[in-house]
Amino acid sequence: RPLGVIGAKDGGNGAIRMSKRAVEVSPIAAKLPDFDFDLNLNVSGFKFQVMGKPVVQVNGNRLNAAAKAALNSAKRGSVVQIFDIQAKVAGNSKYKLQRVNPLIIELQD
Repeated sequence: RPLGVIGAKDGGNGAIRMSKRAVEVSPIAAKLPDFDFDLNLNVSGFKFQVMGKPVVQVNGNRLNAAAKAALNSAKRGSVVQIFDIQAKVAGNSKYKLQRVNPLIIELQD
């Protein structure tokens, strides 16, 4: 199953600890671990949620203004989820990956 990736960290080992700034500037990606071929995957959108706040729909692979505002309102130790990651194989936009694993991020600041 494809893994969600933020910056250079993937969610394969559970929650990721990151600073707000790192979450804000890092691109969201997807990868296929243990896959025989090196496929480049493009993320076209995802959902972003700070626990206790509404879900924000994001187009593209970086946080938009609404997602950044939600992130900046979060306190240290808050949990952020990035889920419903929409990824496609680069060069073949018709093939959309199903069910990319979400990212769970614990904020360090």
